[in-house]
Amino acid sequence: MRRLLLAGAVLLSGCGLIPTPRVDVDNTSLRLPGSAPLSGKVVYLETDALAGNRVPAALQQITIRGQATYRTAGLGTLRSAGLYVRSTLTALPATCTVSPATPTAPRMVVCDAAGEASQFIGTLELRAGQGQPFSLGGAALDTAAKAGHGYFGMAFSAGQSVWTDSLDLTGMTASARL
Repeated sequence: MRRLLLAGAVLLSGCGLIPTPRVDVDNTSLRLPGSAPLSGKVVYLETDALAGNRVPAALQQITIRGQATYRTAGLGTLRSAGLYVRSTLTALPATCTVSPATPTAPRMVVCDAAGEASQFIGTLELRAGQGQPFSLGGAALDTAAKAGHGYFGMAFSAGQSVWTDSLDLTGMTASARL
């Protein structure tokens, strides 16, 4: 009987069916650029949102859940953004360019959205000043979490942000499957 249970556990773990306990992920705040000139682009910010949050290589199907709060002084209207992740902002494809920091925008990497599909991890639905639940997942998140580094990128899909806006990702927990 013990062998049968052990064999069943091994079989289920090979299928990615055994969930692991949730672990906390540090809160992060992203200073947003003005999104008006960034239509059709994915903008990666130089904030390593997953710094030091490495998961073992055996884990897969990583999911991060939390609250997203869009903060604006009143001029921004951002309501929805696709979220992307890269484990590094070096060795980028030719469809990406580095935009240096200015007094009104942080340093960022701007990529054509068409070339970033494999980095997509979810969509954030936003309301100014109100925390909105989110759930992120996908192969790019697995890669970033295993590397212990995750630079979030956004494709602004509804409304616009202005350069004084920010996005707070709080109460984040990560879970995975073995």
